[in-house]
Amino acid sequence: MKPVDKKSLEKTRKHKQTAWIVTGLCAACFAAGVSVPLLMDAHKSDDLAKVENIYGLLKDRWFYGNQVEDLDSRLAEQAIAGMTTLEEDPHTNYFNLEEAKAFSQSLAGSNVGVGISFYRNADDEMTVRDVFLDSTADKAGLRTGDVLVKVGTKETKGLPNEEITQTIQNYEGQKLPVEVRRGDELLTLTLEPGEYDSTVVCETVDGIGIIDLSSFSENSGREFASAVKKLESQGVRNVIIDLRGNTGGYLSAAKDISEVLLPKDSVIFQEKDKDGNIQKLKTEQEGQADFDRIVILQDGSSASASEVLIGALKDNLDNVTTVGTQTYGKGTEQVSVPFTDGTSLKYTIAEWLTPSGESINRTGFAPDVEVGLSPVRTVTYPGMEEGEVIVEDSVNDNAGALQLFIQYLGYEVDRTDTYFDAAGSEALRRFQADHGLEPTGEADKETFDQIADLTLIRIYESEKSDDAQRNRALEILSSGE
Repeated sequence: MKPVDKKSLEKTRKHKQTAWIVTGLCAACFAAGVSVPLLMDAHKSDDLAKVENIYGLLKDRWFYGNQVEDLDSRLAEQAIAGMTTLEEDPHTNYFNLEEAKAFSQSLAGSNVGVGISFYRNADDEMTVRDVFLDSTADKAGLRTGDVLVKVGTKETKGLPNEEITQTIQNYEGQKLPVEVRRGDELLTLTLEPGEYDSTVVCETVDGIGIIDLSSFSENSGREFASAVKKLESQGVRNVIIDLRGNTGGYLSAAKDISEVLLPKDSVIFQEKDKDGNIQKLKTEQEGQADFDRIVILQDGSSASASEVLIGALKDNLDNVTTVGTQTYGKGTEQVSVPFTDGTSLKYTIAEWLTPSGESINRTGFAPDVEVGLSPVRTVTYPGMEEGEVIVEDSVNDNAGALQLFIQYLGYEVDRTDTYFDAAGSEALRRFQADHGLEPTGEADKETFDQIADLTLIRIYESEKSDDAQRNRALEILSSGE
């Protein structure tokens, strides 16, 4: 879990409306050096006419108009942005070309490659973090913790990540030799890069299945069904579904996954439109899964389709336990409207309710078993700027993260807030001495980034063993609580 500043799930911009009083306007404007060539009668024109009048005035008479490239489009984009930025609904958005492309890619879930995520270990080696289900890496038997020494003819150590990714993609549909180190053993595998879904990871721990679902993309339902089939073929009776960090995606994917887990004719969720009409969405086939117990991992970023799935399983099954922290609370449904120029509009069309009729909008689901994560895994911070230095006996927005990181790396500190005290400075001094840095007890950007990188590597290396929420879920299932 990367200790970096998390993106907010919503951005709310407030716009003030300015009321113009016509009486005395001319005198006030002339006194301020503003000419008034035309007064619009706002009472006689409807709202759309007012928008058109303002658009025309700015396009034809605005002093700075000649300085703005493609003024027509700029004015239109600004007006649309204003209409779709309402404090009542942070989930209605207009996307420009770049934003629309990024939003579409975030929901796609498909990539071209061998089907792994990786990180750089302390020796700058390409280390496998996750292996995605049914990818060529999964079929070849790659595992978490494997080190990719060579890809094709290129050694990965020191090679930029972008070059490694490009090398892999250049072999799409072809045989790619990969040299892998697993412990003390050196293996040579042959992979065939191709398209894979990057939303489902499946593994077993002590006979308990774990399905990590990172988003609800177009193919997530199919991949989830494949994960369930794989676990059942291994005789797995208990499963953990990890929805932490899963901010949602397609509701159709939530329906597909519910179809796998629930009996036929189960209500997945209820949809309420703006007129109060309610429609129930039900499963259409008998679920293939037959698990004794299901534990769902959830956190503050589990939202939207994740919450639909949580509600569907909790209301329809009596063998489901949730572990973690309160979910986000996004109980509304959006549709996306693409335009021919590549831009798009996403707007709220309905509120969804749980099968029992409960709204979780802005509240979320509380867990059955509340378990937090260690602060080092959830800390947020702005990051250091060039020239910025954290010194003893000072307050700095990055000092809390710095002291948490030093503590996590094995150095004793007295506090982990934004005040950098003498104990924190002394701990930093010892870290610097142990890592060949000048022991100043102060942290500039380079020092801070090095400590953050080492912390991240340590977190990745112990990601599963140090995961309190995951471990609690395993304990519940293995003990039969």
